[in-house]
Amino acid sequence: MKYVYLLCAMLFYSSVSLASVVESCPRAETVTLRNGIYTAPANASAAEWIAVASAPTASPLKTFEAAVFYPANNEAGSTGRIGYCEYRAADRSLLNLHYNNPDASGDAMTLVEARNWKMYTSGFGLAFYECNSSDTNGCSFSVRN
Repeated sequence: MKYVYLLCAMLFYSSVSLASVVESCPRAETVTLRNGIYTAPANASAAEWIAVASAPTASPLKTFEAAVFYPANNEAGSTGRIGYCEYRAADRSLLNLHYNNPDASGDAMTLVEARNWKMYTSGFGLAFYECNSSDTNGCSFSVRN
């Protein structure tokens, strides 16, 4: 009976892990710029990172600055959705890449490296987490599909 329980537990946990994908902000050098549109691949098959240049002349991204995550129900907790990843471009402007995954529903994301995320509350009462890790992999989250 012990072996049956162990086998069932292993199957359950493996199916749960298959249903989620770990994502992180893309490295600046992996972001491509074409016709004023910034894109980068994501780990999930149907997902991508995307932004539209706001400057008249778009500039390539140079450095990762931060990531922002919004917790579910505007309350402390590691479940919610990624807001954006912020980068500094060669012309010193800031650009926010947004995560687009048509297979992910609402608040289907969970912080993975929670120690790298610090919670803040805006003047309007909006709760959010910010990650300032120098390594984009430090700002990771999982997505349940």
